[in-house]
Amino acid sequence: MKTAAVIAEYNPFHNGHSRHLKEARALTGADFVMAVMSGDFVQRGAPAVFHKYMRTRMALLSGAGLVLEMPVFGSVASAEDFASCGVSLAAKTGAADFLSFGSESGDLNFLERQAALYEAETPEVSARIREGLKRGLSWPRAREKAFLHTDAPVPVSPNDILACEYLRAIKSHGSSMLPVPVVRNDGGYHSSGRKGSFASATAIRKALAENDLDFLTEVVPEAFFSCLKLESCPQVTADDFSMILNEKLLTLPLCELTGISGMPEDLARKLHKNRLSFASFSERTASSKDRQYTYARVSRCLLNTVLGITREETERFKALDSAPWLRILGFRKDALPLLSEIKKHSAVPMITKTADAADLLSGPSLELFYKHLQCAELYRLAAELKTGRPMKNEFTRSPVII
Repeated sequence: MKTAAVIAEYNPFHNGHSRHLKEARALTGADFVMAVMSGDFVQRGAPAVFHKYMRTRMALLSGAGLVLEMPVFGSVASAEDFASCGVSLAAKTGAADFLSFGSESGDLNFLERQAALYEAETPEVSARIREGLKRGLSWPRAREKAFLHTDAPVPVSPNDILACEYLRAIKSHGSSMLPVPVVRNDGGYHSSGRKGSFASATAIRKALAENDLDFLTEVVPEAFFSCLKLESCPQVTADDFSMILNEKLLTLPLCELTGISGMPEDLARKLHKNRLSFASFSERTASSKDRQYTYARVSRCLLNTVLGITREETERFKALDSAPWLRILGFRKDALPLLSEIKKHSAVPMITKTADAADLLSGPSLELFYKHLQCAELYRLAAELKTGRPMKNEFTRSPVII
């Protein structure tokens, strides 16, 4: 039995994701494709536009056999830590033979060369990065220009950068998974347009915000709207957490703010200084970013502040190889052989029922699991306030079964 793993956010699920699942299976000859998916919060430092169960249902209807949840400590993190968490979770199943990922170039040799460059950042490259920052470049742009002086340029496209991190993570975790890139066929990560029946998640989130149904019907699977109705799933945005963010910044002492995961000290001081100037989440992010800290990095810091995720908790999570458990969000009945395989070979506990966690986990793992659930309940709070309707909590919600 062969299994291909994919690491994804599905924020939201669209035709490009459906194509990736089909291509991953075709290119690898896999019997099953399992997705390691971000839960309710995503890597760019925002809540997922729809909750994880709706996105899980879409993935299962579109070709995934199993969906595992990436814990919040890995999903709201830098590209390096996000990739490390996803790869570690897939590897810990003991069932993944391949790791398939989207790529603008689709050239594995090129990506492997770039990943090797990341591993061998020289003092000269580091110095050029610092020079670029002094000239007013953003950190990603300074890093890109610094590597242009080496044998090969650093990739500038977001998915190629992430692909390099996957390759590095496969190596660092000692995984035997074979990497399989799939070329993206939309307009690119930041594209706001449509290319046939494909569009980026960025463009689709914009269309959702504008209620552009004509655009949406062209770029999402047919089952998208029925899943949305079935799951009673409202759109959630970062600004739905503005009041919590303002309360946190108002009441947290500076020493605790600097202890938030990923929070630079100078950014903490800036936020603390401006704590009496209330603003929305997005306004706060825009006013706090600068040439050194990208919008996404600032947004992750603010989201970690809302969720109360500390640097210490993140380090404890990493110390557990960024994979203390495997939590099942959903599966197809015809993928039961895959579940049986994971039960036999998984290196960490597999959680199907949330209530069983106390019997399966202990110590730091259990504490982190409960913190993860607490973050998910904050998402549910925002969703319920938007609709005025109650939703099942993390203890009463069952996995999606197709």
